[in-house]
Amino acid sequence: MDKNLKIGGKTDSVTASTALLNRRLAISNAPRMLTGFEIELLRKSKQEIAALYKASRIEAVEQR
Repeated sequence: MDKNLKIGGKTDSVTASTALLNRRLAISNAPRMLTGFEIELLRKSKQEIAALYKASRIEAVEQR
């Protein structure tokens, strides 16, 4: 969580990439294409969330 705060993300962001993505994607009235950087952040965020989910599932199975 400390890492999220250092890059300016919300304290409730799941990952650092998600926090940065939330900062970059402002609410807009008009649709627009994502930049290459934003697309890469989405991919990275997806991978980080998947890794967190997998780790939590493994931990839950091991605790049974």
